[in-house]
Amino acid sequence: MHENSFELLEEKILKAVRRIKELAQENERLKAQRQELEVHSQSLKDERDRMSRELDEARSQAQDVERMEDTRKKLEEKVGGLLSKLESIE
Repeated sequence: MHENSFELLEEKILKAVRRIKELAQENERLKAQRQELEVHSQSLKDERDRMSRELDEARSQAQDVERMEDTRKKLEEKVGGLLSKLESIE
């Protein structure tokens, strides 16, 4: 009976050792996966920051275009008014 208990204990210990090895391997796999995800996350953050800067630049350029368009319209009105005055002189 004692021998059977030792065999049972040995079997449980070997099973526990196998499980510990499996868990250690899974832990290493998960660490590698986490590292890959951290790298990917940083890449996405960098891309987001780049796109945000590009969006800010595009908005700034759109405002510049709007200001230039307003200036063009005012100049067009002034030139039109001056041409009308010149035509009235003739």
